[in-house]
Amino acid sequence: MLTELVQKVVRLCMRGFCLWPIKNNRIIFNSQKGTQYACSPRSIYEYLYEKYGTRLQYIWCLQSPPEELMGREGVRCVSYNSLKYFYYQMTSKIIVANIPSPCYVPKRKKQFMIDTWHGGGAYKRIGISVPKQDSLSKSPKKMISATDVSNNAKWELYKAYYNALDTSLFVSSSRRFTEVMYDSQMIRRDAYMEIGLPRNDIFFRDNSLIKEKAKKKLGVNKDKKVILFAPTYRGNVKHQQNKMDLDISKCLDAAKERWGGEWIFVYRMHVFSNSLDKKNIPQDAVDASKYDEMQELLCMADVFITDYSSSQWDFALTKKPAFLFTPDLEYYQNEDRGFYTLIDDWAFPYAKTNEELADLIRGFDEKTHLQKVQRHLDLLGSCEKGHATEAICEIIMKQMVL
Repeated sequence: MLTELVQKVVRLCMRGFCLWPIKNNRIIFNSQKGTQYACSPRSIYEYLYEKYGTRLQYIWCLQSPPEELMGREGVRCVSYNSLKYFYYQMTSKIIVANIPSPCYVPKRKKQFMIDTWHGGGAYKRIGISVPKQDSLSKSPKKMISATDVSNNAKWELYKAYYNALDTSLFVSSSRRFTEVMYDSQMIRRDAYMEIGLPRNDIFFRDNSLIKEKAKKKLGVNKDKKVILFAPTYRGNVKHQQNKMDLDISKCLDAAKERWGGEWIFVYRMHVFSNSLDKKNIPQDAVDASKYDEMQELLCMADVFITDYSSSQWDFALTKKPAFLFTPDLEYYQNEDRGFYTLIDDWAFPYAKTNEELADLIRGFDEKTHLQKVQRHLDLLGSCEKGHATEAICEIIMKQMVL
């Protein structure tokens, strides 16, 4: 494939940055290709900055840095795929990212690359384990040729090979996650660290102030209860078209009937979703799609609705009510990505229609819910204990020479 050849040439050219020495106190962070100041890289950065301050040099790959980072001593922000990004990526002792680094940017022998990943559990398929369906083509056309299918498979294998080559440590949320990622990412087993996700430590301590912060930032009345809806993407990430199939009014009415109080609907579309048909969304619903830190929204939510997103793993740790809205279940399972585990074994009940979803909300039973959540966490072998950030940072400091 032409893409592979070009990337190999660029990867070779990147070796030119080896003329500059690796800075032993420098660490670079990257979340979703520089689009977010969020997720586990943020948790790790905040812990390190609080404990070690300017003894370390922090580089953030960010297209639009938040105000809290601007001008902070010891912190520099660079744009993804910029010349400065390449320089700092190639000269940092530690690389922390929630997605693999680009295949064309090699890891040097004395660098240490930590992949925190951006999801837990074992739900929708990824990487080389994804069946090559029409919906996953890089072409916007409905049908693709056998050549396209073969090329896509080769591309996934190419990426997996270099990701495995460049990854020093891969953070795992559960034993099942380790198993499926080993099959889909080709990363050697001894690279996995089963300690839970740093971003999920937040659910093991009091997060009432974070809940208040999120409501204030979104303009949500502090006395209102929140239904958060956050679905995953579909098919080819470059050609997303989304519509709100969820009946928001039915959800709000059912929640009020079950728990009482005043409710508001907040939705956050996936980072890969580049368009949304809003004709079925009421004006008082709150769009949180540009809210960087998903974990803060999960802290804010009183009820969570998703579909096949791995965010359900994170929310299961809160033990709060949640439901899966899956009107396209058969299609997603058979024609899109498919699943690693049976949906009946997931932590939350699923509904294929709005009527079924409303019935699930009205009939919510806390005892049954807690039992189902715990069975799911046990089934997947959860490693979440609330100390992942500290454990990762201890490893980072052992790798650095100050």
